Amino acid sequence: IVLITLAILPLAIMVSMSQFTRSSYVTKVGVPYEQPVPFSHEHHVTELGIDCRYCHTSVEVSSNAGYPSTHTCMSCHSQIWTNSPLLEPVRESYIKNVPLKWTKLNKVPEFVYFNHSIHLNRGISCNNCHGPIQAMQMAY
Repeated sequence: IVLITLAILPLAIMVSMSQFTRSSYVTKVGVPYEQPVPFSHEHHVTELGIDCRYCHTSVEVSSNAGYPSTHTCMSCHSQIWTNSPLLEPVRESYIKNVPLKWTKLNKVPEFVYFNHSIHLNRGISCNNCHGPIQAMQMAY
């Protein structure tokens, strides 16, 4: 029993460590990150019907989807929710002309080149990689 245990133990350790490094505890898959503004994709996309490309303007022409500019946010929020405390960072960013610093949720390794525009122009949906982003209250 001791010999069998000594033979199986290294394999069991390797498998358990492999499972741990791929777990959502380490990869943070399914965990929403803290953002400067609590932005709801579910509200903006599903409820209001705003197309992804309205905010992520460079996704069809660039390798990077990009983040929305403060001017994009203020095109609506200069007229609605003008006194909301949740949108104070957006108003401050607009007044000072300093972009919001969004926390990046998806990052590929440095040696990987990924071009969003190629995939989008071939008809591959954002949901294939990012999951049902339009149904996420807080993106993860």
